[in-house]
Amino acid sequence: MLGFLRFLVIGFVLLSVLYGLLIIYVRSLTRERLEDEWAEEGSIGDRDAYVEEGIKEYERSFRPKLLLLVYILPLIAFCVIFYVTNFM
Repeated sequence: MLGFLRFLVIGFVLLSVLYGLLIIYVRSLTRERLEDEWAEEGSIGDRDAYVEEGIKEYERSFRPKLLLLVYILPLIAFCVIFYVTNFM
């Protein structure tokens, strides 16, 4: 039982680190894309305001919620492996 709890805690910590790194990476890609779009559109208005508005739209979209699959998919895989190993 103690080994299982240790596995869960270590797995949760590692998945949390991965999730955090993915959020940082995807936000930087989104910011870079918005900066490129601003430059291509003729540099009209304030670049920082344009980028911040785009980041706010990104945060309200469905894409950042997909990153939660970092937690969900390994949990599903673990449950399937556990079931197949013990009950089939």
